[in-house]
Amino acid sequence: KELYRRVRSLNIESKLGGDDLAQRSTIRAFCLTQGEDTLVMATSSLQIVALNFNVDWSKSSEVPVFRSICQPFHAGAIVSLDSCIRKPLVATSSTDKTVRIWNTQDNVAEIVKVFPTEPGAIALHPSGLHILVTFADKVRFMNIYGDNIQEFKAFNIRAVTDVRFSAGGQYFAVVHSNVIHIYNTATCDSTPVAQLRGHTQRIKSIQWAAVTPYPTDTRLVSCAVDGMVIDWNLREMRKEADHTDKRFQYHAVASDDKNIWVVGSPPATQADAKWKVKLREIEVQNMHGDTVSIDFEFPDLFISTLALAQQHRLLFGGCADGSVKLMTFPLQGGIHDPPILAHAASINKICVSHDESMLFTVAEDGSFFIFDIKEDGRSTKREIALAEEILISKADLEEKNVTAAHLRQMLEEFKTDLDGEEKRETHQHGTEIKECTENFKLASAANAERFGAAWNSKIEQERNHAEQKREIAEKHRRNNDTLEKRKQTELQALDELCRKRRSTIDSERDGFVKDLQQCDEMYERKRRENEEEFQEKLSNQMLQLRQKEDSLSQVTKTQSEIRQQLEMDTDSQIETTRTSNDEKLKNLIQGYMTMKGERAIMMKNLSGLHKEIDHRQAEQRALENAKQSQNKLLNALEATSSSLKADIDERDGKIGEKEKKIYELKKRNQDLEKHKFVLDHRIRQLKSQIEPKQMEIAKENEKIKLKDAELEQFQRNNLALRSTIEELKEKISNQQAETKRMLSKLKDLDTYKSRVRTDVGELAQLIQEPELLREGVNRLYMTHVVNRGGQRCASLESDVKEEFNAHTAFLSKTVESLKRKVSQDSDMHKKEVSNVMMENLALLKEIHELRREVKNIRNSFSTDATQQATAHNPQSSLAKESALKEIDANRTEMQRLRSRIQELERSLTLAHAPRPPSSRDRLPPVRPM
Repeated sequence: KELYRRVRSLNIESKLGGDDLAQRSTIRAFCLTQGEDTLVMATSSLQIVALNFNVDWSKSSEVPVFRSICQPFHAGAIVSLDSCIRKPLVATSSTDKTVRIWNTQDNVAEIVKVFPTEPGAIALHPSGLHILVTFADKVRFMNIYGDNIQEFKAFNIRAVTDVRFSAGGQYFAVVHSNVIHIYNTATCDSTPVAQLRGHTQRIKSIQWAAVTPYPTDTRLVSCAVDGMVIDWNLREMRKEADHTDKRFQYHAVASDDKNIWVVGSPPATQADAKWKVKLREIEVQNMHGDTVSIDFEFPDLFISTLALAQQHRLLFGGCADGSVKLMTFPLQGGIHDPPILAHAASINKICVSHDESMLFTVAEDGSFFIFDIKEDGRSTKREIALAEEILISKADLEEKNVTAAHLRQMLEEFKTDLDGEEKRETHQHGTEIKECTENFKLASAANAERFGAAWNSKIEQERNHAEQKREIAEKHRRNNDTLEKRKQTELQALDELCRKRRSTIDSERDGFVKDLQQCDEMYERKRRENEEEFQEKLSNQMLQLRQKEDSLSQVTKTQSEIRQQLEMDTDSQIETTRTSNDEKLKNLIQGYMTMKGERAIMMKNLSGLHKEIDHRQAEQRALENAKQSQNKLLNALEATSSSLKADIDERDGKIGEKEKKIYELKKRNQDLEKHKFVLDHRIRQLKSQIEPKQMEIAKENEKIKLKDAELEQFQRNNLALRSTIEELKEKISNQQAETKRMLSKLKDLDTYKSRVRTDVGELAQLIQEPELLREGVNRLYMTHVVNRGGQRCASLESDVKEEFNAHTAFLSKTVESLKRKVSQDSDMHKKEVSNVMMENLALLKEIHELRREVKNIRNSFSTDATQQATAHNPQSSLAKESALKEIDANRTEMQRLRSRIQELERSLTLAHAPRPPSSRDRLPPVRPM
């Protein structure tokens, strides 16, 4: 027998937002509420949905709606999170290929962004407007809009393990293996501002810090599995200090302006360690060497991540067992507090809000916890002015402006429609008022005529009524006397009849009571007998049933069908006995009911007699009521006449008020007509202004279409040029490879040539010894002809190549030193040339002055000679001799200066002349580097 039948199948896959998670989800558990009106289900994608179950599923054809009980959760492990300063936002990334933005005030997920690949580490900008998301092949810088996240720029860096924005947001750090790249947030340039290199193995954690209690973004602290902690100076983009301990593998770091806290685990080779992790506190001023302040061992907990609440002096640690370790300062006593149980799997990331009022944790179990940080039971939340601005793209802004303009246009059209509708209604109301006033005047005239006729008929009716009243009163008096006599006799007869009937009823009642008691006793006796018989049969049946059950307990599993048949037989027997007993019981009840019905009939006859008596009395009362009604009718007619008079007076007053309202409405209608004329004129003016603008808009649209066509053509041209550029790049790369191959071949040929030349040069020294020359030639022939198989050149041996590389490195260093010397000598030469030029200029000036003096002396000498020739003075001969001596001295000095200049020029030319190369010079010996 089929107990349940399938009525309808519901598919939950397409009801959870069309997400990949929803399409792969299956129902793990479900339950009904106590009222059985709602079905709640838990899916494998960690979502909780509800369905209205109070529906007739066999008749309803509506598509059921699955609604989420609360916000959507992550369906995989959460790998990273970060919070911002200006907004109450927290970002999380998970292995379910989603990045979610959570609002910590409303505790809801505001944005859910799905990616084709799994995201890694994330970083949220302090303003809450940008986010960095890492993937296996790139790092994406994305903007956070109102309800979406869109990519702004991608950095092609693979295998990024961590990203962090600075406290001010002007820089962000990207960790790639053992290198930290620093980028400028304002420019988002692909070239990093700096590359911090110092670690030898993979970096596990970084944190921005400062040299003062205020966040200045001047320091960056990093730790790696190589046992090294480095403090970076970001003003000069260099390493400020480091601490190294090869016994540890550091994987988490936290820092303030004075201390650094780092968590390290023992290496895999150290299997006998009594502790899982060590927390090391390092002073920033004493970071050099192995100077460590304090070490704290954790034998039972593995702390995977750290977060510092600097203002409250609290250190939080996320553990591998899902608990949160809270440590107060000083740490000597704070580390002994028990951890807080939270997650069901290892915690991947923890973060403290900017105001240090909340702690956020995420773990491998896909859960996201928010803890309140309270001090002595009081909340530590500080009032911070949160930002309300959001980013919006230009396309969205233009779309919203177009929508707003369209809505404004619709509003204007709606206003004009309302004005027109109002005018039509006012006109229609005016016409209706006119019709109502005319109808009211006609109705009032007709009512006045009817009132006059009614008044005349009233007077006539009053007269007739008085006569009829007198006649009816007289007739009623006579009828009342005769009726009273007849009723008296009837009442006496009825009293006699009632006494007789009452006596018969009493006798019948006594007999009925006796019969009823006998029936009750008989019914009770039969009922007891039936019960005893039923109990006996039931006991027999139960005894048989126990016997059968005892026998059935000994039967094996193969006899299950026989047992079912026996049970069905016993059930049928029980049912037959039960039905027979029920039929007997029903017959007894039916007999009792028949007797009860006969009693009811007798009681009904008695009540009929009482009703007849009451009917007679009611007729008498009806006659009295008729008399009173006639009196009331007369009074009502009098009241009606007075009310009609008052109604006429009231309607006259209403007619006056209506006429006043009609006058006011007419006046208002005239004002509205004037307003209508003004508005019509204004509408015509606006239409005349709108038409040329519409023409301009049409022209601009045509121009935009032409520009779009040009842009499409440019796009096609760009694509064609791009393809040609790619082909040219490929050709260039092939040519460069061919060039490299040819250069390597030429290099081998030059090497072989130099070796042959060297060997031949060594043979040249043996020309005077024929035997040695013959052996050298044979050796040369065996080396370069026989051993090479006739090839012109061979590849170099490994030791020759190493010697050649070492020699090349030595020569390159020598060339570099010679270049430096040449540059220094050239600088000195320039200085000496400038000095010589200055000396030459000074000498030339002196020569010119000397020539001028010689000329003056010659002139003076010629004049003196003429005078002396005339005078023959002996003193003139002495002056002449002294002048000639002075001239000779000046000539010898000039010759000396000329020779000095020539020597200086010759020495300069010899010093800077290129030295011819010598083929006989031997190269210096190769020394190991």
